[in-house]
Amino acid sequence: MMKKIIKNILIVVVLSLFLLPNIVEAKTLGDLKNELAALKKQKSDNESSKNKTQSEINAQNNKIADAHSQVEKAENDIELAKQKIAESNNKIDKTKDESSKLLVFYEIMNGENSLLEYVSGATTMTDLIMRADAISQILDYNQTKLAELEQLIEDNKQLQIDLKKKEEDLNQKIKEYENSVVSLKNDLSSLVEISLDIDTQIKAQQDFIKYYESIGCKDNQELAACESVANNTRWLRPLNRGLISSGFGYRSFTLNGRPYSDFHNGLDVAGNAGGTNIYASASGTVAAIIKKASCGGNQVYIHVYVNGEPFTICYAHMMDVYVNVGDKVTTQTVVGTVGGGGKTLRSNGGWDTCSTGYHLHYAISKGHYLGSGYSSYSKFVSNCIVPPNMPSSGNWFYSRY
Repeated sequence: MMKKIIKNILIVVVLSLFLLPNIVEAKTLGDLKNELAALKKQKSDNESSKNKTQSEINAQNNKIADAHSQVEKAENDIELAKQKIAESNNKIDKTKDESSKLLVFYEIMNGENSLLEYVSGATTMTDLIMRADAISQILDYNQTKLAELEQLIEDNKQLQIDLKKKEEDLNQKIKEYENSVVSLKNDLSSLVEISLDIDTQIKAQQDFIKYYESIGCKDNQELAACESVANNTRWLRPLNRGLISSGFGYRSFTLNGRPYSDFHNGLDVAGNAGGTNIYASASGTVAAIIKKASCGGNQVYIHVYVNGEPFTICYAHMMDVYVNVGDKVTTQTVVGTVGGGGKTLRSNGGWDTCSTGYHLHYAISKGHYLGSGYSSYSKFVSNCIVPPNMPSSGNWFYSRY
């Protein structure tokens, strides 16, 4: 029995130290250059099939909306599984503590003649019965706790298996989502409000590669070893005030008198005049600057870490851009100003066809786009999350905190 107790306690200790590894594939500057070459080949391959009818676009939008919903469900399932594992670990730790105390009891009681001495020490018949009954109850309790401990260990093992399966399912859903976006090839402007055609993606990739080379990165060197990005513990808002005029997700709307539908991969923040300062919502490194895109206008992409996790921030429909690729920014850095109206509009002689008034399109995507994370714009879209620390659609905020 003693060996069984010790064995189970050792299993618990090993299990409590077990952590699921978060495997991140290392990427070098050479890998980034290979991805650029693949992007250029994709441009060549896609030239013959870049136009889509509105009905085809709507069908793809529906597929993407469904895929995104499934991704969200898979992410929620993973969070629930992690919570169950945490609860199970807490129960195991508690049971382990109780088992440790029982182990001390057994060490005492299993001494030579200790049980007999304890029972024979009774002074009355009643005392004798009570002592014998106490020993019996302790033994029964210990058996129950050991059985509970074994079951908790088995449940925890199954939770780990379930979690791994859910993560595999999530990765598959994300791939399906990305494929749905990629299927529109160069016609991404009909899919999302903010889009980059393939020529713009190629230029952005080239500019960021030049940045890595300028700071001394070698082709065989991991990008993470070249670049130092500050870690943040929270998200700040990009403006001092604003109204969430359009939320995150699939939507239908009218633009310039025509009905449209798209997947909105960020939040639209209205309620500010053109030229209002836009701030970095976390400290990081500027990864890309897009100038005068026909859908999205001036755009800034920034790499950040928040609580150790990598993200890319996108600001679009900007009037002015005050930063350059490679710049280190803080939460007090003014990256540019609000556009999306006035002289930026195509109808007023500007460049932006995907806006009807002053606002900021604010998006956050998991991973570092164009850098150590991924180079596909479709993956940037598919990795987008609801920006943290922002109110829901239709609500105002009046501070950056």
